[in-house]
Amino acid sequence: MATDAKADSHQDAHAAAKAVAGGEVSPDSRTWAIRIGSMLVPLGHAAAQNVVTVLGLRFLTDNLAISATVAGFMFAATKVYDALTDPLIGTWSDRSRTRWGRRLPFLFAGGIAMPLGLALLFGTPDGMSILAAQALVMLGLLFHATGFTLLTIPGFAMVIEASTDPYERTKLMSFRTYGNAIGTLIGTTLPAWLLTIFGSGRDAHLLMSVIVGSIVFAAIMLAVRLLLRAPRTVPPAGSRSALKIIRQWKLTWDNLPFRVLAITHVFLLFGTAIGTASLAYFTRYVLQSGDFALGTYFAAATVGTVGTMPIWVRLSKSFDKKYCYMVAMAMFGAIHLTWLAAGPNESDLAIMARAAMSGVAGGGMILNAYALLSDAIRYDFLHSGERREGSFAGFTTLLDKLSAAAALALMGVFLSSMGYNSSSTGTALAQGESALWAITLCVSVFPAIAMLAAIAVLSRYNLDPEQLRRQEEGS
Repeated sequence: MATDAKADSHQDAHAAAKAVAGGEVSPDSRTWAIRIGSMLVPLGHAAAQNVVTVLGLRFLTDNLAISATVAGFMFAATKVYDALTDPLIGTWSDRSRTRWGRRLPFLFAGGIAMPLGLALLFGTPDGMSILAAQALVMLGLLFHATGFTLLTIPGFAMVIEASTDPYERTKLMSFRTYGNAIGTLIGTTLPAWLLTIFGSGRDAHLLMSVIVGSIVFAAIMLAVRLLLRAPRTVPPAGSRSALKIIRQWKLTWDNLPFRVLAITHVFLLFGTAIGTASLAYFTRYVLQSGDFALGTYFAAATVGTVGTMPIWVRLSKSFDKKYCYMVAMAMFGAIHLTWLAAGPNESDLAIMARAAMSGVAGGGMILNAYALLSDAIRYDFLHSGERREGSFAGFTTLLDKLSAAAALALMGVFLSSMGYNSSSTGTALAQGESALWAITLCVSVFPAIAMLAAIAVLSRYNLDPEQLRRQEEGS
């Protein structure tokens, strides 16, 4: 045992020495720990994020009697705050030096903040005034948003640091996609099913949030444990000045392949955010089905994502990831357009078929989006010799969240302008034809238009994967 410990210590010291010199350490026998840890991080933040995305806006309008406009702007304001902190957290994690490495302390803090945010958001007690409820909700949203940033940016940056092989990074992205799919299942299907059991009141929402939050906390703490000895790099000394940080942000945005992908992601997130948030309204008011059906929809979507992930991984290796990404977005937009023809008599088979195909498309979008982003970020390192993974992740999520903020604000204003009626009981009130038509447009036409715009932007992406591979081999 002493010999093994000494060998491990020597290996870690050698890895650290290479990192300080600007080199990298490829995954070794710890590969599976890295993969599982990489999967658990998005599992945790996807679970916490999706329960808010799917049920948060509806909880405010149907349980707290907050108007759709005010609720939409509350979510949007939080997203703007969240977006503005992303580059700061990203650059901070790039320049951080701790005995846990650059990224893990951020993951640990995020694993505490997100569950706390869930409990505050859905923990508004009965009898509280609307103003007090709004203040508690905002506090919960701020904790939740901060935790999300702490998890997503360092978590994504760690994956890029873990391997010099583009295909291994794609495999790691597939594990992240698996984690995202399972987290989405936990954050969408489980809460909807729990509300079916516990009821639709405020106490039921609080209990649901505590259960989901406990799962998130456990997943992130286990991920931190598994990633403790993952390959990592060390930032150069004396690189923390404000001028260097500002320069780093500028150089990040000057990376053309990254810039194209980031703008593409803006439209992608706009479409998925408004499409996902409106599904909770669409199933209740247009399809006239309960939350069990909503949860089952997301379960089928998760099956579609997980079941076809090996196919997407193989396709991304055999064909250009850019075109795989385009196909996935086109599929997602086309599926959402079919909701225009849906109504109260829609068969369960038709709904589940949409769910499964939406999951297939979602898996392709997530995998190829982040695989291409990892290539663009790797391209930056090969040309500059500087480590800016956190800054790239920060800019990506900044633009993502601004687009999601715009989507939720637009949705709230649009629903209110079309006559949507809010409630404090948690039950469905009668909605007029114009409100029902607004909900239908949000779940169908708006996501499809967003996907079309994303495809148009992505067509300008021109980073050759073979050229990148040759540069890897020559570095």
